[in-house]
Amino acid sequence: MAVALGGDLPDGFAVLAGDDVCVSPLLALGATGGVLASAHVATERFAEPARAWRADEAARARELGHALARLSAALFAEPNPGVVKGVLYAQGRIPTPDVRLPMLPASEAAVAAALKELAAP
Repeated sequence: MAVALGGDLPDGFAVLAGDDVCVSPLLALGATGGVLASAHVATERFAEPARAWRADEAARARELGHALARLSAALFAEPNPGVVKGVLYAQGRIPTPDVRLPMLPASEAAVAAALKELAAP
C-alpha cells in the first residue's frame, strides 16, 4: 500500500492487508483490515488491533500487533497452509491436517511452535 494512499483514502475506498505479518503496520498507515490466513486460528485476536487503531489506542494496537506478528511468523514457518491446518487440527476445529499434493503437512515442531505462540499472552 502506498503511504500516500493510506493517509488520504478516497471516500468508500478500503485497503486490506494481505500479508499476515505486516497487518499491524498497514493498519497504522490507514488500512481498514486484512484478509489473513492467520486469523483462522485466533479471529478475535486479529480483530483487536484494527479496533485499537480506530479507537486511537496506538500503544495498545502496537503491542497487539507485535504479538500477532510473532504468531503469524510461526504459522508461516513452513509453506502455507500446512502450519495453519496443523494448528486448526490440534485445536480440534478440523478433522485432518492433510494438505493436497504437492504440499506436505507441517512438521510437528512447526505446529508446536505456532501453538506456543498462540498460547502466549
